[in-house]
Amino acid sequence: MTASNDPDPKSPPVPLSSTLRHVKAVQEEHDADVSWSNLHDKMVRWVAEATHGQNLPTDKSLDDLTQEVLLQVFRDIGEFKVEPGASFSGWVRMVAGRKLNDYWRRARAKKRGGGKLKHLGDFDETGGRERFADDKVPRQSMLVRYQELQESLQRALGELSDKHKRVIELRLFQGKSFAEIMPLLGYTKEVTVRSLHMRALQRLQELMARFVD
Repeated sequence: MTASNDPDPKSPPVPLSSTLRHVKAVQEEHDADVSWSNLHDKMVRWVAEATHGQNLPTDKSLDDLTQEVLLQVFRDIGEFKVEPGASFSGWVRMVAGRKLNDYWRRARAKKRGGGKLKHLGDFDETGGRERFADDKVPRQSMLVRYQELQESLQRALGELSDKHKRVIELRLFQGKSFAEIMPLLGYTKEVTVRSLHMRALQRLQELMARFVD
C-alpha cells in the first residue's frame, strides 16, 4: 500500500516559542506584567542590534530610541499576529528602523527650517510666535492653546493612579533614571519600573485624548 503524502490530521499543533507565548499573554492580559518583563530585555537587545553601526541625531541617544520603540510596541502589540513561525523579533526590529528613520527625517526638517521649528515643550508665554515656524498664527491664540494643553495635562495627571503619577513625575519632570526611580517606588528590578513607566504613559495619552479637542 502506498503511503499518503497528506499531513496527518491527528498530528499535534506546532507549539509556540516561549517568546510568542509571552506575546500572547500580553495581548490577552494574562500575567501581562510577568510576560512583558520577560520580553523587555530581548527587545532592548533587538533594538540595539537593529541600529548597530547606524548613527543617531546628536540630540537623541540609543536609550531614547529604545524607550520610544518599547512604548510603540506596547501600544501596537495587539496587531501582531501570533502564530507558529512568526518573528516577533523581526517586528520589533522593523519598528526600531522606522523610529530611526523618523528621527533623521525630523532632524533634516529642523535643519532645513534653520532650527526655527520648535516643539510644544519649547514654548512659553514670553517666547511669542517668533519661536514657531508659522508666523501667521496669532500669538494670543497660541497662548490660549498652550494654556488649554497645560490644563488638560494637569487634569489627566489628576486621574492617574498614584504609582502612575509618581513614576511620570520622577521620570519626565525630575529627569531621574530608571535605576534611581527603582528604590523610590520600592522595586528591586529596573525592568519593572520601565514597564510601569510605559503603562503610565499609555494611560496618560488615553486621558489626554479625552481632554484635548
